Amino acid sequence: MKLPEHVDKLRDLIEAAFDKHFARLGIGKNKQLDIEKLPVEVRSKRLRFEEMLENHIGETGDYEHAREKLIDELTFTLFNRLAAVKVMEAAALFPPVLTKQPEHGDRSFGHKAWLEMNPHMRSEELEGIREYLKTAFDELGETLPLYSKAYPYALLPDAISLNEIIDAFNAVGKDAQVGSSIWQSDDVLGWMYESYNNVKKKAHKDSGDKTEYNKVSLQSQVYTPRWVVQFLVENSLGKLYLEMYPDSEIKRRYKIANAPQARERKPKPLHEVRAIDPACGSGNFLLYAFDFFYELYVDQIENYRADYDEKDIPRLIIENNLHGIDLDDRAVQLAQLGLFIKAKKKRRTIGELAFNVVSSDFYLPEYETVEHIFTEGSTLEKSQQELIAEVWTDLQYAYKFGGACHLKKESFSIL
Repeated sequence: MKLPEHVDKLRDLIEAAFDKHFARLGIGKNKQLDIEKLPVEVRSKRLRFEEMLENHIGETGDYEHAREKLIDELTFTLFNRLAAVKVMEAAALFPPVLTKQPEHGDRSFGHKAWLEMNPHMRSEELEGIREYLKTAFDELGETLPLYSKAYPYALLPDAISLNEIIDAFNAVGKDAQVGSSIWQSDDVLGWMYESYNNVKKKAHKDSGDKTEYNKVSLQSQVYTPRWVVQFLVENSLGKLYLEMYPDSEIKRRYKIANAPQARERKPKPLHEVRAIDPACGSGNFLLYAFDFFYELYVDQIENYRADYDEKDIPRLIIENNLHGIDLDDRAVQLAQLGLFIKAKKKRRTIGELAFNVVSSDFYLPEYETVEHIFTEGSTLEKSQQELIAEVWTDLQYAYKFGGACHLKKESFSIL
């Protein structure tokens, strides 16, 4: 099978697992079973899902679509979490969590080590694989919010379904049509996400429906070839750098069109140079820009005596240089994951990072409903309160327009 076919299989497996889990909790496709008819031991789990369903009913308008939306969110979250673990395993950022080996009794190294510390779990279903994975995710959650216990869709299906899903992920790299090096690719998460959405994308196209704002992110997903990404980054960021440092080795290392021969721009500290992708998707441009910025920092240290420490470069790049916006919060999640993995490869001990890659998929109520927060007992001047009201109103449309959301020039000048 090719990669898109593996992605389809994985999505279907995860979706079916959560659908089965819902059925056991009395959350049917069309209605819910009376909670009093359920075994006492599962009622607390049911209540957790009921709260999530209520939130989605408010968004979708009815129970059936809310259930579908909730399963979709749970499915993608688990898909994304497991795919990212495979990428981090391939980069040797930690011992294998998912990849099974015969010498470990057809378990992963991590599962085997966990059983040695928790021998009582050997008697649990599939040797406690579900509890083991929860533990592994909790450890990752210390530095990556996606794996945090507090993440709303941080749920796992039953052990048998989970094991089948893990085996399907492991089968991807074993497939000769895909190749064992697939998980080592910088942008494999982006490829998989594009494939993940192909079914919905085709269904929308075949329907002939007009592309409303809530379908724009789905229909506008286009994978940009790496050579195009390289050309654009090198001839924008690279050229800007050479305008400040025309004698840099960067000129000889890359093919930059019309490279400056003399200084054309006043030099500024590299950590003040900012690159933004206003429709960043899963971060294809940002991932290459990370590598390019890294070389620029090394050039600054080695040739311009800049006061940077090489061990700080990954954090400097992510927290200062790279910025991105996208309508699709899932794509932003992938972009952040990809950048974290990049940083982790360069600096294994790096901790939690403050990303400037954000989603515009948020909802703001009418300003009148929150105005009291900024006015009652406030020390803000009247002009400042008016500015907040203007910016708030403009940002109410961010969920539709993303990086194209218009803020008045006057607001920027005051800010």
